[in-house]
Amino acid sequence: MAQSSQRRSSALRSFRVMANLMGVMSLLLWFVYLPIKVTATNDNIPQAIRAIGMVHGFAYIVYVVVTFNYCFQIRKPFFTTLFYMAAGTLPIASFIADRKAVAQYADFLATQSPEGKTK
Repeated sequence: MAQSSQRRSSALRSFRVMANLMGVMSLLLWFVYLPIKVTATNDNIPQAIRAIGMVHGFAYIVYVVVTFNYCFQIRKPFFTTLFYMAAGTLPIASFIADRKAVAQYADFLATQSPEGKTK
């Protein structure tokens, strides 16, 4: 039983790390990369700025996997899982999802009996 509790807390920890990373990457994407890309002439964009989009894309794939794992461990409904996954695409939504996940995880733990069964 302790092993499943450890898996759940590990899933939450991974989700929180990725949610915060996606929040920062989304802010960079929306407020650094996109304005420079839109205003650049002749597609003259520095490589460091181009990397923001690529890193965000690869990190989002990891974020989706981590989010699915977290939602599976906590037994979240399908649409809640989709909300958490979509939160990685908007600048501040992943920070909100992180806070919501922490609160819902605390509620989830409160409803668990010592034997690990739902009350």
